[in-house]
Amino acid sequence: MKKKSEKLLSFLKETIEYFQNKIYGVDRDKYFANRDIRYILDKCINDIILCIVDLCEEVLKKYNREIPDTYKETVLACYEFLGDIVYKIAPLTKHINETIHQYLKINWQNIITVKNKIPEIKVLYKKVEEILQN
Repeated sequence: MKKKSEKLLSFLKETIEYFQNKIYGVDRDKYFANRDIRYILDKCINDIILCIVDLCEEVLKKYNREIPDTYKETVLACYEFLGDIVYKIAPLTKHINETIHQYLKINWQNIITVKNKIPEIKVLYKKVEEILQN
């Protein structure tokens, strides 16, 4: 496996663990009331999603495929290699713009969406890891 891929996989794993630790015990009210928690959680979901896209780009590069123009298309372009899991993960990419622009109500919904998708993200992680190790 190449160095960049190893770093991305390690970063994704660590960020998922960090996110899960930071969201523990946080509800909507605490999220809105505490700027530090809000910043940390928003940053985590942004990092998770961007790292997923970067890993998908690495998969496409491995197979000499063109990298699509959008994040969502990049994830979907990995269907041939990663299977149906891309359909569950690709919708997360829409949350990047919303998180960056800090729409508070939407951000909380995005955080819950990512939190609920962690099992699927872990499946994607394992599939990408297997592909990039070969």
